[in-house]
Amino acid sequence: MGQAEKKERFDKLTGAQLLWASTIGASFDLGIMNRAMLIPSMKTAAQRLVLHQMQKGSFPFLEDNELDIDFFKKTFENLNQCIHFANRYEVELKDDTVILKINRDSCMYCPTGVGGAQLGLAICPYPQLFSVYIDSVIKNAYKFKTVDMVKSEDGLYMYKEDEWDIVPFKIRDDDEFKEMVDILNEGAKEIESVLEDSLKNGVISNEDLWDRNYIEVPDTNPQKYKTRFTDFVKEYIQPIEDKYLAKNKKFRFFLLVDDNGYAAAHNSMYDKDLTGDYKKDLLGNRSMRIFNDFTGLQCARHEREFLLQPYPRDVGVLMYDLSKPIYVEGKHWGGLRVGIKY
Repeated sequence: MGQAEKKERFDKLTGAQLLWASTIGASFDLGIMNRAMLIPSMKTAAQRLVLHQMQKGSFPFLEDNELDIDFFKKTFENLNQCIHFANRYEVELKDDTVILKINRDSCMYCPTGVGGAQLGLAICPYPQLFSVYIDSVIKNAYKFKTVDMVKSEDGLYMYKEDEWDIVPFKIRDDDEFKEMVDILNEGAKEIESVLEDSLKNGVISNEDLWDRNYIEVPDTNPQKYKTRFTDFVKEYIQPIEDKYLAKNKKFRFFLLVDDNGYAAAHNSMYDKDLTGDYKKDLLGNRSMRIFNDFTGLQCARHEREFLLQPYPRDVGVLMYDLSKPIYVEGKHWGGLRVGIKY
């Protein structure tokens, strides 16, 4: 690296980047960092990064774009603006493979160049971090595709070529995700039909269905609430939730919420008798709660075709949340949420 390149990287280097690179390098030197640890860690880091961008309003929703070279250039440009992973990089698209080329002397997180450790390509966090991130962008562009890391001949997920570190990603069809979205759409259609038919047939009044006066249920922790539609949802909607929950083994919940994130009746498996033990009731009885965290409110209020978000559940589990709006007689009533663990 020439003096000009060294100065450029030094001038742009932040304390956070130096801390990261030094920590990874030191962990490797101590023998506690390897690929088996790095890959799942970077998956979690990517999910957290996506959630952070969504909270800041900077996540790239590219639903009007085709999966062409411009799509992937926009994705990496947005990512580089967020975490500044390199001063110089290039993006190429060859058939169904996206190729990220990072100028080796401009990487801003490299333990070798920044943190001082003598590492090869095996401990680079970028392949897993970037593949999960790109996957989230693609799926939120309403594309039923997924991203795979590509192994080189020596078993690594990147390789060297002149002054470049090369990271290829394979883009392939994701039939599993399409099935999940199809189930979500099918469930939403059935729930909307039941809600509208119940109004027409006098099973519930319009005023009761749109009630947003949440009455606290005494002596409950976490706090529970009742509305004038709570009992109706438990009787008529919970069986539908349970039916669709069973349609995919990776579903963890299938849940109707109103536009404030209120879940009148959770799935039966999360609607057990209260015990008075906070830890048991937190997971065992999640009905009649208002889930108004960031993810919960996004699920309740967005009007996209669907939205896939990382979801840090309050029971200590990080999963994905797939949601779509629920409309009643043309008005946005709330959302349908599907928790996915994969």
